[in-house]
Amino acid sequence: MLCNKVLNTGYGCFQWLLLMSCGAVYAVCALSTTTLSFVLPAAKCDFHLSSSDKGRLTATPLIGMCVGSYFWGNLADARGRRKAIIGALLLDALAAFVSSLVQSFPAFLACRFFSGFGIIGATGLIFPYFGDFLSLRHRDVMLCRLEVFWTFGTILLPGIAWLIIQDPRLNITAEGADFQYTSWRVFVAACGIPSLLVVLLLLPFPESPRYLLHMNKAEQALQVLQRIFVVNTKLTEKDFPVESMISAYDGEEAEVVAADNNGNETKSPLTWNQRWNAFWNRKKMLVTPPYIGLLVLCCFVDFGLMFSYYTLMMWFPDLFERFSQFSSLSPGVSAGVCEVSANVTRDELLGKNECPQAIDDTVYIHTLVVALSCVPTALSVGLSINMVGKKLMLVMMLISSGLAALGLNLVRSSLQNLLLSCVFEAIVSCTEAVLFCVICEIFPTKVAATAMAVTVTCGRVGAIVGNVVFGALVDQHCVVPIYMFGALLITSGLLCIILPKSTRPERPQ
Repeated sequence: MLCNKVLNTGYGCFQWLLLMSCGAVYAVCALSTTTLSFVLPAAKCDFHLSSSDKGRLTATPLIGMCVGSYFWGNLADARGRRKAIIGALLLDALAAFVSSLVQSFPAFLACRFFSGFGIIGATGLIFPYFGDFLSLRHRDVMLCRLEVFWTFGTILLPGIAWLIIQDPRLNITAEGADFQYTSWRVFVAACGIPSLLVVLLLLPFPESPRYLLHMNKAEQALQVLQRIFVVNTKLTEKDFPVESMISAYDGEEAEVVAADNNGNETKSPLTWNQRWNAFWNRKKMLVTPPYIGLLVLCCFVDFGLMFSYYTLMMWFPDLFERFSQFSSLSPGVSAGVCEVSANVTRDELLGKNECPQAIDDTVYIHTLVVALSCVPTALSVGLSINMVGKKLMLVMMLISSGLAALGLNLVRSSLQNLLLSCVFEAIVSCTEAVLFCVICEIFPTKVAATAMAVTVTCGRVGAIVGNVVFGALVDQHCVVPIYMFGALLITSGLLCIILPKSTRPERPQ
């Protein structure tokens, strides 16, 4: 099997270099995904955005992600994972640059659709690409380390936004000109540059050896493994213990056979008709008990999780900005999130808040603090998940994050709002990763990938619905979506109690 041949290549410098490069890609994915969180308050005046418009704006890239995930998955199967990741990053960069130039809100929405369409390709493929270079022994730990880079991306965002959006010198065009290129547009374009830079980091690395074997390119796969062996061991290619490789198909996955100079082991591949039948047999397995029930439960959990997490993550800077405006207009007055939102909206209707408005520095600081609060959780989850147990950790994280979401109705100041936002974000930011670990445990290998894809799609749909609902209700009825966040998370946590520990045998170490 391929994992055995990866073991022969050794574990060391190559995997760590690839971790740094793939981690940089994943950090850029976080940066691109959350760019609009600072566009909401910054572009409000230029596009005359209502809260409903803001909800549509944050939902549009997610629609692109739902469409793009299928496209990039098929492209990766046809042309290779590395090429698909590079293509996705280039499209994201192009969409960022073009969106910074367009002058109308509908055109900006279209560009952000393609940004989401592109970045989901890199987000969804970077984990399997990296995992193909790891043995089973090191895969879980290294993939958990890769997850930490997402947090680094969210930490970089407020710093980049503060440096660019707050700088009046970057308002390149004059106020009132027909063509506007203000500082927030420079920020949008700047967020596309890292997508180009990480492409350069991926260029020195080879295509996934597993993909090469599936494409019957055994000789190229062998060359990749020899290259990894040389980097890790500092020996020569001649010292690599595998001299030739062939790929075969057993109805589920490629099998790799090593052979020496005395002869080769062979295994006849199945016909296309047999492969097609095997494919549908695996899909039918997923929609029969007990797996159909587990799939529905996982989809519900990820729907509620992303309904809450992605929505609040995108709206935190806007909520912090509303607290800042309220404090400047009503100094010393205590108020909750919903009261602040209602008062700021009323003041805008009465013309008390004039355009253009500079975003207060505290918005950037608070957003950075929220992002930093995720670091301890991101580092500790990978270390403690096996000790605590995936299922128990998932239940605890969902229920505690639900309680934190409900607590947003109780805060009475900007500081209280910041502290509770940090608690919520620190817990919920790693919850989906734990859910993915659970999915890998409760579904058989041959249907786990499909179960994961369906679950992720339901999560993105939840994020779309959450942003639209929050945008429609935040001004006058924001208590409703906050209660929805808490109820969905707590209900998901309670339902996860019935999940089995595993339906699969223990994997080899």
